[in-house]
Amino acid sequence: MRIKKNDKVYLLDLKIEIGAKSDTSFQELCLLFDKPEFLDLLPILRNDLGIREIVGPEEFIDEAYDKPFNSKEKKKINLSKYKEVEEIKEFIEKNESFFGSGGIEKEMDMYRLVATEIDLVCIRFNRPPYFGEAIRQAIYCGMAVDESFHPTSTEIIESSNAYVTASYFKLPQAAIFISPTSTYENVKDALRKINDLYSTDKRLSYYRPRVDIAPNIRKYREWYWERIKGKTYQVIADEWVEKFENETTTYLDILKAVKTYEKRLAL
Repeated sequence: MRIKKNDKVYLLDLKIEIGAKSDTSFQELCLLFDKPEFLDLLPILRNDLGIREIVGPEEFIDEAYDKPFNSKEKKKINLSKYKEVEEIKEFIEKNESFFGSGGIEKEMDMYRLVATEIDLVCIRFNRPPYFGEAIRQAIYCGMAVDESFHPTSTEIIESSNAYVTASYFKLPQAAIFISPTSTYENVKDALRKINDLYSTDKRLSYYRPRVDIAPNIRKYREWYWERIKGKTYQVIADEWVEKFENETTTYLDILKAVKTYEKRLAL
């Protein structure tokens, strides 16, 4: 087998396992978690949050929520790891939360610091707040399962504020509120209006996911990571055809797929 030298091979140790069943959800997650910039940031985030080693999903709640909540430690956010510091500060000033008094560069308790770091990652990579739980699990567990990712969800709001957060600031998001008298047609009409906002309102329009490669996303991702290992396009194609005899995949198919995937990662 021919193996080429690859300067991205170190990323293999940081690769996030993704357990999403939906192809669309799988695509949304892998196009964030496979970004070299995200993977480069990962060990710095873990160090800043005091994470010595990743844990299994059964320990996730204890490590990512209970321990920070019960910790007496206070720390400052390390903003220097983000290249876009000034843009981030400007965003935060406009979206300061109920808990956001005192300045983001002052000390904060660990529970608030973790929540704020997750939101900072969302800002850095232009992702809406529903990515937050999956990002947290990726940081603590090196994986993201279906239960951590809810682009669409139903919940009861017990406050006039639709989005209460422990983070220093709030990430804008769209919501539809219903009452006992709301009809299906009312909800469809509200959804149409929100879809328009995702195109026209700059608070929401920063994230416009493309799902055109979703049906092929799993094999595109697999081929991308095989290239990271240093395998040639021909070797990847040969191994794929050997594994799936009913497919007639050529090295050109692999080349096109990997280049398409890399372009999506760069968005």
